[in-house]
Amino acid sequence: MAFNDLIAMKKSSKKPQEGDVFVLQPLIGKFYFGKVIQTDLKSIDSFINGMTLIYIYNYCSIEKEIPLELEKEEFLIAPIIVNNQPWLKGYFETIGNKQVLENEKTVDFAFWDTLKKEYVDINGQVIKNKPQYWSIYGLGSYGVVGKEVRKAITEKE
Repeated sequence: MAFNDLIAMKKSSKKPQEGDVFVLQPLIGKFYFGKVIQTDLKSIDSFINGMTLIYIYNYCSIEKEIPLELEKEEFLIAPIIVNNQPWLKGYFETIGNKQVLENEKTVDFAFWDTLKKEYVDINGQVIKNKPQYWSIYGLGSYGVVGKEVRKAITEKE
């Protein structure tokens, strides 16, 4: 089955860096913006170790220019952990770098661990309270990102 939730742009073998702002294109000529929040994650889960935490914002443009106050936008989808495949395959295109702000580091998010049936933090440690944002704990492929983004923009219409 072909993957067609995101349109490939420019492939890159450069590893994402904290603060990298990237675009993804679910529809021709419509760019949504994401940001690399943390790289080289440390986790008790070997699938998460060394991976990258990203935010994808609910901000759409026809230009690949970093919005002035991207950090103030709502999330399009919950924070998600990815590997480098979205960049390698060209589904994410880095367009610049902006320092990760304090309010981005303190977002109330966690992950639902389907085995433990509990919320866990980025390191896999159980947390008590249901967070404002959550997604399934694990490595999200570009396919998962594409499906979530497609679902979110379809619900908005």
